[in-house]
Amino acid sequence: MFLQKWLWLLLALLMMTILFISSNTPYQNQDVKPLFREWVTITQEDLPQIEFTYDGALVTPSQPYNYVEFFLRKSAHVVSFGLLAFFWMMFFKGKYSKRVALLLGFALALLYALFDEFHQSLIPNRTGHLIDVFIPDTLGIVIASFAFLIMASISKKEKAEKSS
Repeated sequence: MFLQKWLWLLLALLMMTILFISSNTPYQNQDVKPLFREWVTITQEDLPQIEFTYDGALVTPSQPYNYVEFFLRKSAHVVSFGLLAFFWMMFFKGKYSKRVALLLGFALALLYALFDEFHQSLIPNRTGHLIDVFIPDTLGIVIASFAFLIMASISKKEKAEKSS
């Protein structure tokens, strides 16, 4: 149990390190569009015909590689910050009540998302966007919160069944 608790802390710190390194990398080194063009042919007709504005920029299937990359990047936000929140919640679970563990994990992940966007704004050719914190990052954190609550509920039922 002791080792497992520290494993969650290690995973949370590892995720924060990965996010920091990723944010510290100039966009040109992360641009996957050339790789897509090399591996896959994507046309406007292959994509959902939905256009929208995100942080002042038009996201449109008329630019298919930009469109796909946009969704991949935002999905990475959801997954990364969801995992970060979940790891923190699991770390705090043994030490505090389920509610406190949930709140601490949520708060730490959200604060790190804010820090991450600020950090990105300091990197050449990168921008920090609060909308990333409030949409994909928070969505990941909320999904992780539900997963944490479901797992805690299942664990509680299993303990109750074993004790009866």
